[in-house]
Amino acid sequence: MKDLGKWQIISMISQGIAMLLGIVETFVVIRILSVNEWGLVQLAISIGGALGIYQHLGLVSASTREISSAKKEEDVFKIFITSTVVRYCVTLPISIGLFFFAQNIAVNLYNDARLVLPLKIYAITLLFQGVQGILNSVVSGTKRFKQLFIYQVGISFVNIMIFIPFVYFFKVTGYFYAFFIFNVLSSVILGFMAFKPLRGKLVMPDKKDFVRLFKEIFSISIAIYVVKILYTNWEKLGNNALGLFNSSEVVAIYAFAMLYAKKLMSISDSVTTVNIPVFSERYVNDFKEFKKTFTKNFNKLFSLIVFVGTFAAYFSPVLIRVLVGGDKYDESLSLIAPMVFAFVIYSLINIVTSSVMIPAKLSKSMIGSYVFLILGTVVSFFGLNIFMNLLSAVSWSMVLGSSVCLYFMFYWIRKRMDFTFLNIDHVVILIQGLFIAWLSNIDVLWVQVIGFLPFAGLLWWSLVIAGFVSKKDVLSVVDKFKPMLRRKAHG
Repeated sequence: MKDLGKWQIISMISQGIAMLLGIVETFVVIRILSVNEWGLVQLAISIGGALGIYQHLGLVSASTREISSAKKEEDVFKIFITSTVVRYCVTLPISIGLFFFAQNIAVNLYNDARLVLPLKIYAITLLFQGVQGILNSVVSGTKRFKQLFIYQVGISFVNIMIFIPFVYFFKVTGYFYAFFIFNVLSSVILGFMAFKPLRGKLVMPDKKDFVRLFKEIFSISIAIYVVKILYTNWEKLGNNALGLFNSSEVVAIYAFAMLYAKKLMSISDSVTTVNIPVFSERYVNDFKEFKKTFTKNFNKLFSLIVFVGTFAAYFSPVLIRVLVGGDKYDESLSLIAPMVFAFVIYSLINIVTSSVMIPAKLSKSMIGSYVFLILGTVVSFFGLNIFMNLLSAVSWSMVLGSSVCLYFMFYWIRKRMDFTFLNIDHVVILIQGLFIAWLSNIDVLWVQVIGFLPFAGLLWWSLVIAGFVSKKDVLSVVDKFKPMLRRKAHG
């Protein structure tokens, strides 16, 4: 548990730094581009992302799982080659198809010829994105977490240095030139990181190895693949649907609220890097310890995600105006609270997926839960749209859809593994946090500042009473940093 917590904390810090740098880059880009241009960028990314996700095949998580349990170092490269060959069997047709059909998609479907070049650049970039995830799985699967986290921070600085000048000089087209250059550079660096320690042990798989590894990887990867497709289409659902019947300004307002809310995913994404190899090993070797460790870890992560999400939404009006440099996106403010809590709940889904369902290979249950993610969102939208305006209905339907998914995930884990990790305390605290987040609509800074301490104290007290966190946990986090502080003092 100590090593798990240590690497999760370090991962969160590296992801946090990367996220802050990403926020800087994003908001500088938003200042440079007009609302219409930003909407165009987001629409192109949504279209490319919705297609690009089909190259995923669940290979990253499945490869990480297999690499972490590989008995010989020679098997690591064999797993990489097997996964990469399979991935490019899908990536190449998608890239070629998007490149040659970009004109039809842009002009005939979205009635905007400006999308043609961004979509073609995105299509070429997919060729380099295809290998990045597999390279990442080599580094994380071999538990070289330190190197991986240093890379995440370093590449975020590089991201800023590439994107800002390109967008400043070339606007929308510059954004996608930067996107291409960044992905090429990332692939090269990850390749060096992944294979330098394995020099002399880069053994190609023979036919027998390939077939064996293919079966092992695909025993779980196809389910992860389907889940990834469902999640990406859930995330892009609002942008793509709004883009069909509304102006790019409407897409931009919604996309901005999602952009702000989605930053919360950095917490669950950061621990996923650690959780898949750690919990896969623990599930196989000691199921009782697996359940105990996961439950404790889940409650702590739940507390952190809810607390951060609540007050990120609570102070969103002032934070957004400072970052954007004015009231450019004030129409997005009413969408922030529901969008943030949609991603609070999805963050919990993400943790359960990587820590329980993938290690336990609950493929059907995992797919079924994500199907309800889409269905719950769509059905909720049609019901809510009767009583709310369009953008509010889309935002709140994301909350309800993610809630339905989490419920079914909990139901199937309890039924098939005799394992319970959620209770009424989690539900009450989620509602409490959502109410505090909704108070961002008051939009009076002095009122929010006065209310912060009592609201933060009340939420913290609720987490302590539920037994999710304690003073000991806080002191434990501080203790983990004392050695680093001592080294700096001596230095």
